[in-house]
Amino acid sequence: MILLTWKKLSTMKNLIVLIIAPVILFIYLQDYGLSGDDSPGQAWWKLVERANANEDYVSALDYLSRIENNEPDNPDLIKARVSLLNNLGNKYYRERDLSRARYAFLEALEIDPVNFITLRMLGEIAYFSQRLNDAKRYWDEALVIKPDDQSLIALLRKLEKENEVEGKLESSSLANFDIRYHGSDSSVNVYDIQGDLLEAYQEVGYDFNYYPVRSIVVLLYTGPEFSQIRNTPNWVGALYDGKIRLPVKGEQPEGASIKTILWHEYTHALINDATGNNCPRWLHEGLAQYQQAKVAPIDQSLLDSALRNGDLIPLSQLDRAFGFNQSAAKARLAYAQAYSLTEYLVGKYGFWKINVILQEMKKGRGWRDVFEDEFLMPVPELEKEWKEEI
Repeated sequence: MILLTWKKLSTMKNLIVLIIAPVILFIYLQDYGLSGDDSPGQAWWKLVERANANEDYVSALDYLSRIENNEPDNPDLIKARVSLLNNLGNKYYRERDLSRARYAFLEALEIDPVNFITLRMLGEIAYFSQRLNDAKRYWDEALVIKPDDQSLIALLRKLEKENEVEGKLESSSLANFDIRYHGSDSSVNVYDIQGDLLEAYQEVGYDFNYYPVRSIVVLLYTGPEFSQIRNTPNWVGALYDGKIRLPVKGEQPEGASIKTILWHEYTHALINDATGNNCPRWLHEGLAQYQQAKVAPIDQSLLDSALRNGDLIPLSQLDRAFGFNQSAAKARLAYAQAYSLTEYLVGKYGFWKINVILQEMKKGRGWRDVFEDEFLMPVPELEKEWKEEI
């Protein structure tokens, strides 16, 4: 029997690494179609650049670590690691995986505590997770670095305004929902609201074949509070801006129940995730109403009147009709048309086709191009068929 000392084993391990590492590097280079003529450091750096360009930031960080082993104090490599971690955090953020995004940015912050992008994004994640004090702390630190950043100044003002109201709300978390409400308000039954949201999670999620793993913030205001925090016309009775916001009494749209509003706004959350926030407003609102109609029917008498009088809004102008500068009457007609057209598309082609369209839009494609590819006809022809159907 041959007994090996720890020193000998360690020497053998290092020798194996020295032999294998170049082989691994050669395999990586072959996979990426790169030349093997460069020095190991240059070759690994090319792999870093290629992986970064392909948005494969996990591999890029792994390749970078091979260079860092030999140059642990190289400031350029430290900057590169922070940049890659920020890229990785942004990718997770776009995918709405806020937990992984936060960890990536926190790792970057450990290396560079005064990185503007890192602090800005940690503030965003804290804000949409309803950790408003953390959001303010990160954004304040970012503002020290760029004191003239007007978008950040606007965010801090918005945060201060909202925190005046939301800092008083109590919290109730259930499954994928973080509900904030006035615990002293006996008219709010938070258990009913939890039930409505869980039902929406199952039923709406079934159609979209998507069940978010992240927590969605739901803010329940009094009527005056909703008026205070919103920057929208009076005809907007609730909204989704990364959080579901609605008054639980005093300002709900006529005939609407809390459950219909919750289903409507939750659908907006799913569409945002499904398309990377790249969906035309009319389809956004059409799909939200399609899900809302499962709770209570939608009155379409306004659409019938517009059809008889030739007052329908052309599809090419429908998105603009949802603008906050539009009258309540025009907005109501826009909602009616969006629902009718969406219902027609789902009825004729199936919801699975809608999901295909949403997936294509997530790739950054315009909705008109996607529609023409999926429905095999120009958009004006599709609009004509819908009008003939109704």
